[in-house]
Amino acid sequence: MRGSHDKKTLAVLMTCHNRRRKTLSCLRALRKQTISDSVDIEVYLLDDGSTDGTAEAVRNDFPDVNILHGDGSLFWNRGMRASFSAAIQRGHDYYLWLNDDSILYEDSLGVLLDTHSALTSRGYECSIIGSAMQDPDNHQFTYGGVRRHKMRWARIKLERIKPSSEAIQCDATNGNCVLIPASVVEKVGNLDEIYQHRWGDHDYCFRALDCGCSVWLAPGYLGTCKDNPIEGTW
Repeated sequence: MRGSHDKKTLAVLMTCHNRRRKTLSCLRALRKQTISDSVDIEVYLLDDGSTDGTAEAVRNDFPDVNILHGDGSLFWNRGMRASFSAAIQRGHDYYLWLNDDSILYEDSLGVLLDTHSALTSRGYECSIIGSAMQDPDNHQFTYGGVRRHKMRWARIKLERIKPSSEAIQCDATNGNCVLIPASVVEKVGNLDEIYQHRWGDHDYCFRALDCGCSVWLAPGYLGTCKDNPIEGTW
């Protein structure tokens, strides 16, 4: 299903569990994207055993979404892996990880695609491009890029990277909203199933680096997402 020279396809990959209101809000923001007519968007949503009517609500409001089903045991990484797998089987020019609690600004997809185009012209075709997120209330930085720093005794420290007016090269990115071109997927493949919830996004980026790809943080903030503590969460 890879697009022609005139038309590209972008697969949006999502997973959810009992967050109907957030999932619908995320999809509404996605529908408002001011994106070029030369790009077709197709959404793959893994509903991981939701009991709050998420799948039914999505089917009613967004009938074009491809809804997959889990039993509630997949969590983020394995849920996203299932969505990714379904999209890879059909073949797309771009893949986008999108968390359902991330609300994109209207030009976000355009910024990501333009950033990839600019990086390709500089020789970085195989580039993963992450997005910085900010708190919807106080506009503080919440998610973005990551750099690794070697410490004493072979320990590694992860430094969080905030956005600037230009794309920033980094070692990994948080998985809130991440553009991955087909050229990277052909080298790296899918998320590693060994991870259940956390670390799959960072691991994918590290594997991409090992394959000769690059990882970047797009310019500016591309949406809102609260800083979610992991303790006691799904």
